[in-house]
Amino acid sequence: MRLFKLLVTLFILCLIAIFIDQNMQTWTQPVPLKLNLYVYQTAPGFELYTVILLSALVGFIIGISFLLKPYFKTRRLLKRERQEKKQAQEEFTLRLARAESHAGVSNPAGHTGQGAESEKER
Repeated sequence: MRLFKLLVTLFILCLIAIFIDQNMQTWTQPVPLKLNLYVYQTAPGFELYTVILLSALVGFIIGISFLLKPYFKTRRLLKRERQEKKQAQEEFTLRLARAESHAGVSNPAGHTGQGAESEKER
């Protein structure tokens, strides 16, 4: 199966190379590109393959940015949730510590009242 995958990959790469070789004359033709920004105007001449590669690169960058926007939004929300959970845990621990210290202050001798009940039972 690996040999088959290798042969198919090599065959596809050969077809791509043949396609590129046969169309090289077309791709190297200069293409006039007029850029009008209303402040700055230019008309440079690029080769066709350069225009195709630049437009593909710009499209790829725009696509990746739209693709990653929800990813970063989700990461931000998860970070906020983790912080809120940590704060809630710290508040709970603080309240628990206060309750324990308050219970210790209200009964300074350390008696819990259980000893009195056990004495009544005897």
